[in-house]
Amino acid sequence: MGDCETLRDGPASALARTIMANTDFTAQNNLSNVKLCAFALTDCIVHIETQSAKYLRAVHRTALELAVPNLYGSEVGGFWLKSDQIDQLRTLPDCYPANEVEFVRRAVEVYLEAQIEGLELHRQASEAGS
Repeated sequence: MGDCETLRDGPASALARTIMANTDFTAQNNLSNVKLCAFALTDCIVHIETQSAKYLRAVHRTALELAVPNLYGSEVGGFWLKSDQIDQLRTLPDCYPANEVEFVRRAVEVYLEAQIEGLELHRQASEAGS
C-alpha cells in the first residue's frame, strides 16, 4: 500500500474502511500532513434541500460506476472512491443543463460530505487546513 495505512476501529466502522496517507509518521498529531487516499462508499444519511435531492440517485449511481471494487483486497471489500474519481464525480454537473448545474453540484458535494461524515480525522484535518 505504499505510504497509505489502513485505520481500523472495528469491522463495521467507516473509519475501518478508510485509507489515510500520512507523509510524516513522526508528527502523528500534525493532522495537516494527513491526506485522504480513498474511502469506501457506505450507507449514509444525506441532508439536502428538495431542489438538489432529486439528483442524489444520479450522483450515487455515478459514484458506484466510478468506484473501484475491492481496491484493497477482498478482505476489506467495498467500492472505493479515490481522489481522481472524486474529481471525476465533481464534473457530473457539466452533463446537465445550465439551469440545473448548481443543484447537481450541491448534490455531489453534500453526497461526498455525507460519505465521509463519520471520519473524525477528516474533520480535524479540514479544520487544521482552514
